[in-house]
Amino acid sequence: MQSIIKKLIILFCFITFSNLYSKDLDKVSLQLSWFNQFQFAGYYIAKEKDFYKDVGLDVDIKNYDFNIDVPTEVSNGNSNFGIGRETLLLDKSEGKDVVSLYATFQASPLVLISLKNSNIESIKDFENKKIMATPGDATEVSIKAMITSKNIDFKKMIFLKHSHNVMDLVNKKTDIMSAYISKAPYSLDKKNIKYNIFYPKDYGFDMYSDFLFTNSHEIKNNEQRVIDFKNASLRGWEYAFSHINETAKLIYDKYNNKNLTIDELIFEAKKLKKLAYYDNANLGDIKLDKVQRIFDLYNVMGLTKKQISISQFVYNNKFNLFTKGEKAYIKNNKIVNICINENKNRTGILKDFINLIEKNSGFEFNIINSKDWNSSLSLLKTKQCDILPSSFKSLDLKQYFSFTKKYVDIPLVIATKHDVSFIDNIRSLKNKTIGVINDKNLISFLNKNYPSLKIQRVNSLDEGLDLVSHNKLFAQIDTITSISKKIQDKYLTKIKISGKLPKSLQMFFLLDKSNNFLLNILNKSIGYIDEYDKQKILNKWLSIQYKKSFDYSLLGKIFLAFIVIIGILIYRQRLLNNVNEVLKYKVNEKTKELIQLNESLERRIEQEVESNREKDRLLSQQIKLAAMGEMLENIAHQWRQPLSIISTTASGVEVQISANLLTNDELIKSMIIINETAQNLSKTIDDFRQFYEPNKKIVKFKAKDLYLKILNNVNTSYTSLDIKIIGDIEDIDIEGLDSELIQVILNILNNAKDALIMNNKNIEKLIFIDIKKKREKVFITIKDNAGGIKDEIIERVFEPYFTTKHKFQGTGIGLYMTREIIAKHMNGEITVKNKEYKYNQNSYTGAVFKITL
Repeated sequence: MQSIIKKLIILFCFITFSNLYSKDLDKVSLQLSWFNQFQFAGYYIAKEKDFYKDVGLDVDIKNYDFNIDVPTEVSNGNSNFGIGRETLLLDKSEGKDVVSLYATFQASPLVLISLKNSNIESIKDFENKKIMATPGDATEVSIKAMITSKNIDFKKMIFLKHSHNVMDLVNKKTDIMSAYISKAPYSLDKKNIKYNIFYPKDYGFDMYSDFLFTNSHEIKNNEQRVIDFKNASLRGWEYAFSHINETAKLIYDKYNNKNLTIDELIFEAKKLKKLAYYDNANLGDIKLDKVQRIFDLYNVMGLTKKQISISQFVYNNKFNLFTKGEKAYIKNNKIVNICINENKNRTGILKDFINLIEKNSGFEFNIINSKDWNSSLSLLKTKQCDILPSSFKSLDLKQYFSFTKKYVDIPLVIATKHDVSFIDNIRSLKNKTIGVINDKNLISFLNKNYPSLKIQRVNSLDEGLDLVSHNKLFAQIDTITSISKKIQDKYLTKIKISGKLPKSLQMFFLLDKSNNFLLNILNKSIGYIDEYDKQKILNKWLSIQYKKSFDYSLLGKIFLAFIVIIGILIYRQRLLNNVNEVLKYKVNEKTKELIQLNESLERRIEQEVESNREKDRLLSQQIKLAAMGEMLENIAHQWRQPLSIISTTASGVEVQISANLLTNDELIKSMIIINETAQNLSKTIDDFRQFYEPNKKIVKFKAKDLYLKILNNVNTSYTSLDIKIIGDIEDIDIEGLDSELIQVILNILNNAKDALIMNNKNIEKLIFIDIKKKREKVFITIKDNAGGIKDEIIERVFEPYFTTKHKFQGTGIGLYMTREIIAKHMNGEITVKNKEYKYNQNSYTGAVFKITL
């Protein structure tokens, strides 16, 4: 009976204390932005591993459904925290109360996918294609910026509601599908289906994604709770990415409402880990300038409602950097002992960084000197030191110690004698003996990264540099801070830095594995070192500041050299005086000859000018005759059909009169046809006369009107030759000489027509005319599929009288005058090149003329 009572008492106490403990936990909620998957692994881990409980939080992770708008949920206070994409900036612009705490992914996982067999190989192939995307995907700036950067109009794409079924892409229900790089490719790979990925970050748009965010009310009233939730979540992400298999198993067993497989979760994890640490970023980094760039892109695209302050969107408060437990640890462990090996010669830069870490953390660092690395390690193991600066990681050390983030990269340099050339390739050190101080960290680093180096250990840097100066070593390798100091102190005229190793020495701190509080505090303090302060320290130690001390032997050499130079200058001056006398006489003689030559040249120049004027008049006359010939040829084409109608109608009347079959109604009808056709012939003459009438006034005209005038003029004759003109004309205004621009385009078209006729290949004859405007410039592009211009003559096509046609078919002045009109009358330029291109899945080659106004 007593044992039963005892058990009941124990059970009562356990329940009582459990309830008391649970009451101490703050209840908060996190609203997910999608269905359960590895995308939210950090939050599952923080909950399951009690990281949230460690900071006094009881977190309810709320599942997603399609009726939930996460920013609205958090803004209205229905959830304390939420996960949001880069479109969170648009929600902020619309007035929603959202404040981001960190970004899980440094580049968005969102991509566009097409199948290999769809022939959609580039973004330019998106036009008139079906794209399956959610409203959020379609408005995400990374996707919009990638497409817009290739001048693709969103109105020319057909957007479909997303089914979230990759088989719709396989079954051709859509041409392109938005997806996460961590999801859809897995399904396609399993089915051995080849695909193309269009990734915004590959086009320069590496946007943040999966922001953890809250609202300003939560920050104002529960700021410490916000900080604790943020830090515990990041701790969860660090664990998830370090234990991918374990985390995938947890999600598979407990958070798997989409029935994902273990392999699928592991695939997702590896993809997302790369994005979380993309571009060597720290986990959760948010840079204000990058967020501003994202918002500016949205603003340029006209998607923002109003301007926002980026500093109000991103929460950043150094004062509340640490959790309650970390603050308590700092308060109770104010002094941190750090072991430093004085022989390393790296203490200068280390002490500067220690000062910054002290400033950020609130610790006071007490430096304990040790004679070498093994001594420092022994002091750390016996806890006489709390931390040890190191650049060396090994499996043995990782069993007992933790490593902080790196606090600096120190370049390693190669010091040689002054007469050695610059060393730009590490391979040039092969078979040469290189001195390295007997430092386990440094030697391990060099052996790992440069195994071909022939290393000789030295006891100190002084010993190594002495051996180099006496040709007993080819070079000495050490940090730039150590070597530069030694050079300016002792070896200024003997040793120089001749090269730099590609990989720098990463410096971090080593500490006891059980001390998580100290590890987290140091990591946060290192992470919040201001970049300006870091660069200031590096600039201080990476530049050699030579001491202003006298080297009297060097001064004597300089003085001797100075005397020699002065003597040479005096001798040279005497020679110059003699030469000047001779030159003066010759100059007088040449001056007389030049006066006579100038008089002769003036007469010759006048003759040449008059001759050039005559040539210009002839050229002008020839271009007018050529234009008149083109006009008559086009009039002839335009008149053939109307004349045929008049002839046929008149013949019909004559036949009907002969047969007594003509009635008054038919006679009147025939006369009306003849009259209307004659009026059209008259109108054709007027149109051509206005068309070729020179216009020297700058006017504003529409590109589409210009194109229609050209098309009406040549369409009949080109159609009769089976030549198809295809236009892509923007609705823009152009200022210039419209009639002269028409003449220019006609000259190019006529050359294209002649080339197509001469091309005996049995292919469709095509001419393309594009008129676009970009950055206040008008670009007119005309290309054909006639095979292009021969490489040996393409540079000469704008020369006067140069022609590839028969002498009775061309004068060689059309393209010359075209360039003259564009350059002199319209302040533009014209170029030509051959180009291969595709049209209707057929490959063509032709000449491309590009006019820039």
